[in-house]
Amino acid sequence: MPEEIKRKKLPAKSGKKKRSKRKLSFFRRFMKGLGRVFNLYYSYTTNPEEKENHIKPKLFGRAVTFAGFMAMMLALIVLVTLILNNRSVGVEHVNVVMAGLPDDFEGYRILVISDLNGRSFGQDQSTLMRRLGSESYNCVIFLGDMVGKSGNTQPFYSLINQLDGRKPMYFIAGDSDPAPVLAEPRESNGYLTLNEMVLDDWVLGAMELGCTYMDVPVKLTRGSSSLWLMPDTFLNLDLYKALDDYKSELEQVNESYLEGVSVSRQALPLTTYRRNTLYKSHDLIPEISDDDIIIMLSHEVPADSQLTRAQEAMTEAQKKRFFAAPDLVLAGHYCGGEWKLPIIGTLYADTNILPRYGWFPSETYVQGLRSVDGIQVYTTQGLGNNSRTVFTGRLNNPPRVTIIPLTGELPPSFLE
Repeated sequence: MPEEIKRKKLPAKSGKKKRSKRKLSFFRRFMKGLGRVFNLYYSYTTNPEEKENHIKPKLFGRAVTFAGFMAMMLALIVLVTLILNNRSVGVEHVNVVMAGLPDDFEGYRILVISDLNGRSFGQDQSTLMRRLGSESYNCVIFLGDMVGKSGNTQPFYSLINQLDGRKPMYFIAGDSDPAPVLAEPRESNGYLTLNEMVLDDWVLGAMELGCTYMDVPVKLTRGSSSLWLMPDTFLNLDLYKALDDYKSELEQVNESYLEGVSVSRQALPLTTYRRNTLYKSHDLIPEISDDDIIIMLSHEVPADSQLTRAQEAMTEAQKKRFFAAPDLVLAGHYCGGEWKLPIIGTLYADTNILPRYGWFPSETYVQGLRSVDGIQVYTTQGLGNNSRTVFTGRLNNPPRVTIIPLTGELPPSFLE
């Protein structure tokens, strides 16, 4: 039996070798032919004898020099690279080691998706779903700019529908998304909930599809252990002070509302909604233990100074007023730097917290995992483009989603 199996496998190996040889032969012929084209063009654009025998090529009525031809070829290569980069989608796997991670969350896998910006990857996001077809994950986190300035919700909704509906999904808004909270609330007419009065349609639509909008921290439980997802709006926020401010504002709005002031009729639902989110969040603080893991969701990468401040030791009184510093920050916004040049790296990142106003930033800030005073920060490459960038498309930077497995085990390199 082993001999028969070996005999069956031999033709397959031989076929693979033949195919690889054919591919290599084709590539060599292609490069050789391309070299001949360059040599020929160079000769009849620079050699005086060849100039007399050949007609110099023209573009828009002007003769094309060899330097001009090379510039056009370079532009064509950049264009083709942009097209290929923007159509290919990859899945990046990043192991995050967290000291003190509860055993119940060992191997917990988070699918991170950011900066879709209303873009479709095939019908019903088929291209993206093919890449995720063989992947496993425990929850999905959308880090904002999923709708983008276009306001096109269909690609985002299609993605939600195509993902495993049994897995919990959470989302925050990005800087390019329509504001999640309306500037003017809808008229209730006695049948709308507070959320329906104040939240934008695109947020309500995602919620109806089973995605949780992160306006308050959310507790995930496995076994006897807890992990918290916290929106970045609660980083370094004094909840007592914020509640007192909104309590005073709500009292003023109520008084004006009873007096029949029309502006207060609009302000009352919005103020009530914001006060309620603070109350809900404040009531969660006693539930958080020192053994719990906190993951902060932030569309834009927070400044290092904000994280350093959050990491400072708090008194017992402050622990009742503030959320503890996050163990891990998940962010997007930079789209991996969009245009990456050979050797140089990222050309520009839309930020006002980096040196040179974001020009030629450090790669660790625009993508990947880094540490700030013990807080791990992961910035995903995302799927689309930052709407505020000066460039179009992505160069040498294909769209990516990320799967983050959490582990408390140190890699062997740490133990050497």
